[in-house]
Amino acid sequence: MDYSNLIPVFLFLPLILAILLSRRRGPARPPQLSETITFISNAWQFATNKDAFLARLREAFKTSPIVQCRIGPMTLNFVTGGSNISTLFRSSFTSDPWVLRILGKSGGYSASDISKFAQDHSGSAKQPRHGSVIPPDKRIWYAKHAIFNESLQNRRQVAAFATSFQTFFSQELAAFPAGVWAEDVKLFDFLKRSISTAATRSVLGSRIIDSNPGFIDAFWEYERFVEPLAFGLPSWLNNPGMKARDRLRAMCLKWYRMADREFNSDDIGLQGKPDWEPVFGSLVSRRLSWWVKAFDFSTESQGAAYTLFLFGLHANTIPICTWIMIELIRDFELLRAVKEEISQAGLVDEDNSELFNHSKVVLLPLLQSVYTEILRLHIRVLITRTSIEPVTIAGYHLPKGSIIQAPTEVCHYDEAVWGTPGHPASEFWGYRHVKEIGSTDTPERKTKQWQFSLEDRAASFFPFAYTLTWGGLNMCAGRIFAKQEVLLAVALMVSKLDIEFVKWIKPDGGPSERPALDDTHFANSVACPPDREMKVRWLRTQ
Repeated sequence: MDYSNLIPVFLFLPLILAILLSRRRGPARPPQLSETITFISNAWQFATNKDAFLARLREAFKTSPIVQCRIGPMTLNFVTGGSNISTLFRSSFTSDPWVLRILGKSGGYSASDISKFAQDHSGSAKQPRHGSVIPPDKRIWYAKHAIFNESLQNRRQVAAFATSFQTFFSQELAAFPAGVWAEDVKLFDFLKRSISTAATRSVLGSRIIDSNPGFIDAFWEYERFVEPLAFGLPSWLNNPGMKARDRLRAMCLKWYRMADREFNSDDIGLQGKPDWEPVFGSLVSRRLSWWVKAFDFSTESQGAAYTLFLFGLHANTIPICTWIMIELIRDFELLRAVKEEISQAGLVDEDNSELFNHSKVVLLPLLQSVYTEILRLHIRVLITRTSIEPVTIAGYHLPKGSIIQAPTEVCHYDEAVWGTPGHPASEFWGYRHVKEIGSTDTPERKTKQWQFSLEDRAASFFPFAYTLTWGGLNMCAGRIFAKQEVLLAVALMVSKLDIEFVKWIKPDGGPSERPALDDTHFANSVACPPDREMKVRWLRTQ
């Protein structure tokens, strides 16, 4: 019998079997992000030119919703698409390994204390993960999560923060004499110093700044290096960051030891305690002190706990506040509309004419729209999760322990979701998140009435899904404090100051030929600050 006709079958049988098996098992691994020098080029570009790296990633997303890449010692899987990103918030994923890197590398927790976190597999939820045998007093993740959630979302503590922050920030504004024009004010520089001072005093008390000359400068020097430190790049690349981290951590430790001697932080209850006192400041600060004691942290970790807490307090709110003020100053009509909304909302507390009613400020529809638009455009972070079991994303099967990251800017700039005629998704438009529900007519003018609304776009909006330090599960526990701080600062500035634009300048002080853009050095780590400084002049009227 002639078997020659079967020869092609036998020749192609291995290929046919391979195809059938691949279809059964799914694709072997996601497409790789190309690089010139294997294991080096992508890591180097990520560290030195993140904007170019992300542009290449966006291009790769055009052909696949998941792309794999190696950064330093880690293999990362980048994903896009609302459904794929939503998958990361399921029980198959955890943020614990990434948080451990931040605690150890960025914060400077000691190795012995990092091991306490690593040994606790019970999770951050009130109920331990299935199969957990960790005793309640060893549940370090849950204890931290509970402290932040209870202290940062408690109505009384939110009100206390709103009062103390307005008091301290008003003092910063009062440094400018009323009725006298202040010339050549650098907007971002002013807000970095004034808001970080006011917020630090509000949350941690006054002593931490008063006892550490140069404290605010030390924080902003450290803030530049938090993300590069987390990736664990070689020490010769991270040496300036490690020095900045250790300097700020030492300042925090110095203050903590002094405060601990003066204040009985073992008693952290609310009963009979003031909402704010000068030693530890707020309740969350006192409870954080209890936490580091309860788990017997080393001195390095005591300082690190407050170092990272400060990063969570300032790194997003101040750039966001700056961008809001930039857009208001650039658009006189929008500024006038926001100022009118603030002035006519009945915001002043009856017993203190200097303070706004914080609960009303944060619900103003146009101000909320501007805030949301700034979050959409300038919160560019990597939502990071690790799979605790084999998972499937976009048709690819990933093993247990896979690291998945989702850059929020891809969803936030999606033209199909956010674009409207005349207002593309890539541009700021203060009215994008309000709809007109009526109007008030007067002989002088017609005033529109607005209602804040994300409509059906909430599934593509992830500004609070990722946080370095606040300790939340999937949502940033500090988001309520953050919104209060940003909108109250804006309300105080808009109501107390007449502001005029002067010019744009470069970081070195030279004239700039263009307005500010996102400083991409910070892209995908925190809210992006402006890469140009806006010089203004202002007159304090109140």
